[in-house]
Amino acid sequence: MATLRVTVLILVLANLLALAVWKGGLGAGASTGEPERLSNQLNPERLRLVVDAAPASPPPVAVAPKAALPIAPAEAPAEAAPAPEPVPARPAAPEHTAPPACVAFGSLSADQAAELTARVAKTGSGFKLSETRGAGASSWWVHIPSQGSKEGADRKVAELRRLGVEDLFIVQDAGPNQFAISLGLFRNEPAAGRHLALLREKGVRSAQIATRGGSGVKVEVRGPSDSLATLASDLSDKLHGASRLECAP
Repeated sequence: MATLRVTVLILVLANLLALAVWKGGLGAGASTGEPERLSNQLNPERLRLVVDAAPASPPPVAVAPKAALPIAPAEAPAEAAPAPEPVPARPAAPEHTAPPACVAFGSLSADQAAELTARVAKTGSGFKLSETRGAGASSWWVHIPSQGSKEGADRKVAELRRLGVEDLFIVQDAGPNQFAISLGLFRNEPAAGRHLALLREKGVRSAQIATRGGSGVKVEVRGPSDSLATLASDLSDKLHGASRLECAP
């Protein structure tokens, strides 16, 4: 019986001890009960504010410093270009001028001399004329002026023969008429003119009439050789019976 009592007592004490431990009465670890947690939350010294940390920014990427561009040295101011040296003006090329020449027309009548003077004046080319009068002619000579050489005269004779001209000969005497071709000598001008007309009908264009024993009216025309050659050829065709002569320029 006594043993039962002792057992019951031990059990009671054990329960009390367990209750004390549970309540913390014996200095055991902090109770985890809700009242205890609330009291702990009211202790300001035990409060700790936890703030979520902002997401860490990514670490800065190391950027290699750009290579410094080479700075071009300042250009020196351009020197002023030297003024071009003046080019010496070329002397103007001298104009080509034909050498002076002279042509004379002899055995002219007064009317022919007046006609020649009028024709030359119409050209307006500054030709100079001089006129001389002599005794009347004793004969009129139809001829072709000198060909300059025996060979030239022979060629001209062959040409005339092909045109049907047979009455002719080559002048051999030295002088301005050497190697001229004589086509006839007449006592009066009309006869010489008729013969010249017949020759032209056959195609002879270079025949002329010159006076013998007198000069009648002689007109000399002077001027540039190129212009004068054209004028003289034109006048020879228009002044029938006039003889064309050479003269000093």
